[in-house]
Amino acid sequence: MPPEPAASAHREEASPLGNYLVGRYAHARGDYAAAAQHLQRVLVEDPDNPSLLRRSVSLLVADGRVEEAAALAERLLDVPASGRLAQFVLGLRDARNGDYEEALERIGEIERQSVYALLVPLAEAWMHTGAGSDAASLAALAPLGDRDSYKSFFNLHAGLINDLAGREAEAEALLRKEIATSSGSHRPVVALGSVLMRAGRVVEARAIYEEYRDQNPGIIWVERVLAAVEAGEAVPPLVSDAREGLAEALLGAAASVPQRDNGEAALIYARLALFLRDDLDSARFLIGEILEDAKRLEAAVDAYRSIPDGSDFSWAAQLRAASGLADLDRLDEAVATLRRMADEQPERTDAVSVLGDVFRRDEQYAEAAAAYDIAVGRIETVEYRHWRLFYVRGIAFERLGEWPKAEADFKRALELEPDQPLVLNYLGYSWVEQLHNLDEAKSMIEKAVELRPDDGYIVDSLGWVAYRLGDFEEAVHQLERAVELVAGDPIINDHLGDAYWQVGRLHEARFQWRRVLTLKPEDDLAAQVTRKIAGGLSAGAEADDAH
Repeated sequence: MPPEPAASAHREEASPLGNYLVGRYAHARGDYAAAAQHLQRVLVEDPDNPSLLRRSVSLLVADGRVEEAAALAERLLDVPASGRLAQFVLGLRDARNGDYEEALERIGEIERQSVYALLVPLAEAWMHTGAGSDAASLAALAPLGDRDSYKSFFNLHAGLINDLAGREAEAEALLRKEIATSSGSHRPVVALGSVLMRAGRVVEARAIYEEYRDQNPGIIWVERVLAAVEAGEAVPPLVSDAREGLAEALLGAAASVPQRDNGEAALIYARLALFLRDDLDSARFLIGEILEDAKRLEAAVDAYRSIPDGSDFSWAAQLRAASGLADLDRLDEAVATLRRMADEQPERTDAVSVLGDVFRRDEQYAEAAAAYDIAVGRIETVEYRHWRLFYVRGIAFERLGEWPKAEADFKRALELEPDQPLVLNYLGYSWVEQLHNLDEAKSMIEKAVELRPDDGYIVDSLGWVAYRLGDFEEAVHQLERAVELVAGDPIINDHLGDAYWQVGRLHEARFQWRRVLTLKPEDDLAAQVTRKIAGGLSAGAEADDAH
């Protein structure tokens, strides 16, 4: 958003239409605070406009101002079709205040369509739990068990409700079923481990946690809970009452909805989860991820930094915040954070590896390579998951002109992950540029394209290896497709220009080269392209020199 004018009088004189348009623009940009601010100015002039009220409720919740949203929602109560979100927010506020009967009455008025076919049964189930009726809870939840897309929610929340009711066997069966069928979520693992620990079944609980740790190495929460198990300490349940269960349901909904419209729906449900349970750090972390995906980096960094030290999510949040700071060109802050973290946990590789990524993105390749060296040195046993570390260190070495080191790292990465398309492409393309191992390079790049057929950069590599092998018609075919997939890359357009020239399409070649100059190429590429525009490839600007 452009900065607001300094003179407040100008803002006061802005028309309702002007404020409305600015609000819509801010909404489209994902700036929910500014959008809500401008629409509330319009509401001063038109206080009973139901459309504005509904939109303002949504924006305020997305911005985390749920109490303000509830106050506006109350003004919609007498309006026909007042809006499902407004009713839902009011029901959640009642539940937060412990008035589950009133909450159930409000939620029951919501039409069960779209995402509310999921949200209403979840909310009703936990509200019945809060009202003291476990049977009604499970009855409300039952429709979710009949739909494949919602069975995961049914298994988890029916398990949690049974656990709260003291039905250990039923809770265990449902949670084990969820672990077996879910896509790696840690929530049912936390829940089942706690059930087993509280039942004195320590060996079984440890096995559950260790299996998750082996599949997800380096995760803080599982390391801490295993330490608690070894120390004989209690492991608390995932949720301890109805309000926490309701928050858990909203967190799950936030994590599962498609990330459309800047992730607004997911953001709303995560904010509502935090409204119900302000110590739910997993919701804070998810809010940071949603904002980061929407390119609202300042807000994302703030969300990550809102997670307190000592939280299971604090370490990962600090890593994400540091990456966000680097993307915001606050490199010194990012580097200082990551160096501190690397010193705090000298046995971990993640902080120093992210430090290398930050330097590499800033084209400080020597510093990047040095950071990656430290990370590699901290690995006790090299496993397949470490392929990326060797790959990115190889990139840093290649950029520094230290090709033997780079090639060794790329080959090591492929030993660990033989069909990794990024590594296949980078090593194959590098060999193509050196006119070395061209047949092997072609096979590697073909494999990479097979694995990622819509990656324009990898398709470009396939076109360029065809060019190097003298198959110019095939080069044109592949490079045209690469340009369609990645329209604004100067190197890909330059490659296509060279291929056009070789097949006699000279005007089209010069068109592509001129286009390169509009795409902010690096200085050396711009100079080479300028020579080719003037004299073509035959005027001392051969492709072998240009690349």
